[in-house]
Amino acid sequence: MRPLECCILLALLALPALAAPDSGASSLAATRLRSASFRHDVLLRETDEDASAGHASFPLPPGGRELELQPTASTPYDRYFSSVRSVIASLEPHSTTSMVKACHLMKVGHSFQYVSRDPYRPDPPKLTEMQHSGDCKSKALWLYDNLADADALFVIGKAEKNLSTSHAWVYWHSGGRWWILDCTDRADPIAADTVAPGRYVPYYSFGKFGTYRHPAGKLAANSAATTAASAAPVTSSTASKRTR
Repeated sequence: MRPLECCILLALLALPALAAPDSGASSLAATRLRSASFRHDVLLRETDEDASAGHASFPLPPGGRELELQPTASTPYDRYFSSVRSVIASLEPHSTTSMVKACHLMKVGHSFQYVSRDPYRPDPPKLTEMQHSGDCKSKALWLYDNLADADALFVIGKAEKNLSTSHAWVYWHSGGRWWILDCTDRADPIAADTVAPGRYVPYYSFGKFGTYRHPAGKLAANSAATTAASAAPVTSSTASKRTR
């Protein structure tokens, strides 16, 4: 056989090997794909690394240690709470209020009809007052605004720990103790230290001094739920509340 023909024959024999897939490269690509998918799933929840990256440092309000407040740089609700930030920004740094005023505001807010216009965004307080209606987060923000107490906190949590939707209320510090102001469900303040376990479980609090996470919020952020699920709708599913 001539030398030229030998070269052509050898080249033809080598073609299948050149066309065969690189099993090592495919395996490596698959491994990278699985790693990327797993990392995406992890990023949907808050990890210890993410929590440390979002760590913030600012003072606690008076009595803040009793609530086990943990300063945080972000929450799942931040994108929805522009009206909350506006109210907080308008508060005078050292303003306080009386129990008489708090009780009066509770009765007024409790008289507002229960109407939910958005599952995540609270209405501006002026709209709530003008309409004499709102859901739990809108009523709580109206109350927080009119309370005008720099030590108070606007709270997102669960009215009962096993409920799927979140609830909103106000934590108010007066007379050396914390009070729960929930004008959606009640017309009078509740002493926080008298509430049964599993009731009024706070996740996140927003106040003049900063934004805080509660221990229950930390547990929820590290659970298997996605970030979207962590930011559960802040509404009430109880039909009786809608008739108020």
